[in-house]
Amino acid sequence: MGTVLAMILRLNMRLALLATLGALTLTACGPLNENSVAKGAATALQTRFAGGDAAAPAPVAPVLTRAQVDAAPGNFLVMNAYGGSLVAALAQGGSNGDRITWLSPQGLSVTTQNGVMVATRGFPRDLMAADVNGVMQALIASGGTTTRVHEVLSDTDQVQTQSFTCTLASQGRETIGILGRQIPTERFGEACRSDMLAFDNKYWIDDTGVMVRSLQAIAPDSGYIQLDRP
Repeated sequence: MGTVLAMILRLNMRLALLATLGALTLTACGPLNENSVAKGAATALQTRFAGGDAAAPAPVAPVLTRAQVDAAPGNFLVMNAYGGSLVAALAQGGSNGDRITWLSPQGLSVTTQNGVMVATRGFPRDLMAADVNGVMQALIASGGTTTRVHEVLSDTDQVQTQSFTCTLASQGRETIGILGRQIPTERFGEACRSDMLAFDNKYWIDDTGVMVRSLQAIAPDSGYIQLDRP
């Protein structure tokens, strides 16, 4: 793994962090994620995620090459946030069961459960932890209505639990391009609502059942990120 991380550190990262992305290193904990040790700077809670049903980030030049990915298959993600203003290659940093934490050299991290995001660190407001087991079951069933639970930080740096009712449905077949590969996929949409918040995620799953692309909401003030698995 040290070789993989060293490879990432040598990449020419086209990363333009927003001024608001300075993160505070603080301690946090909660029942969904007992090992949370860092969080982003907290700001005022919005009534809706920026953009609602988000559009895909603008295309950008690749931060990885196909040769680099093929030399360490399955060890990388490409993250695109803030409409292309933040682009980073992430290396697999560790796993716990079906959860994988992906790391960037700049200190940003994303944890996924079979591709579905369950935590972030280093963003203006982080997703501290999430229970997405129902989402996974709905994806396996090719659709359905379920509940997901998020842990987020309040303006007083307390962990708050939010529950969302989510409906997942297939949006048809789509062939997408990732780092020179054309991948046939089925796209799924996930519409989540609570009394205060609403967001819409998208997932692209290939014919082997691997989530090769997603567009997922982090938290208010952080918006959406696109994750590609090259």
